[in-house]
Amino acid sequence: MIKSRATIAALATVALTASLAGAALAQDEPEPTGGADIEGLTWLLTSQMVDGAMVETPERVTVSLLMDGGQAGGNAGCNSYFTSYELDGPDLTFGQVGSTMMACLPPIMDLEQAYFANLGQVRSYQSGDTGLSLLDADGGSLLEFEAAPPESVVGSWVATGINNQAEAVVTTAITEEITAEFSPDGDLTGFDGCNSYFTTYVVDGEAISIDPAIGQTMMACPSDAHAEQSQAYIAALTNAATWSVDATGNLELRDTEGALQVGYAPAE
Repeated sequence: MIKSRATIAALATVALTASLAGAALAQDEPEPTGGADIEGLTWLLTSQMVDGAMVETPERVTVSLLMDGGQAGGNAGCNSYFTSYELDGPDLTFGQVGSTMMACLPPIMDLEQAYFANLGQVRSYQSGDTGLSLLDADGGSLLEFEAAPPESVVGSWVATGINNQAEAVVTTAITEEITAEFSPDGDLTGFDGCNSYFTTYVVDGEAISIDPAIGQTMMACPSDAHAEQSQAYIAALTNAATWSVDATGNLELRDTEGALQVGYAPAE
């Protein structure tokens, strides 16, 4: 049967209307969140639920969802921790948490225990350009994060451990007297426990090269222990071949074989 031109036009109009309606519905439906926007990044806690209220977090608490095998971890304010996670669209849950066993002052430990408890109640998440919210089963916010700044050697640091060049990393009462200031323009300055020092450095990815021509002032050391530590520190700097910043925000310099040469904490 041959259709009239009017009939064909009417059918075409119906088909076009249906197509446009379908396109409108497709635009109205939000696309499911796949998780790629939060995995592989380090997130810094800004506030968390404590006793029914969101409380700002003064300590450095982080979480990283590592994608590889569904493993997550970070620093909880006192201890490093590790756990597993499952991510399905906007749904997110964490497994049992394990951690190191360091003891800290009660306020920090209380914050840490609240953080672990909140992780166990997470059921979903929401994320934006720079923020991440972990939510409970009712959609209430438990943990609020912001994107952690990119890791960098640049900044002010205080030594926490120094390789004594006898296959041991040593921390003593005078270790924290040693400082380092890595400037953005490649200058390295600081105090080695006896004298101020100055040199230059170059970073290429995870590699770091510190110029062994390190200049120093000529002050006498307060003690033999200071003198030995100063010598070990300068040697450790020249041995440095790689750098990294861990989940707690501490800087590590290692040699070509991976041996720790100097550990630093951020200067207050």
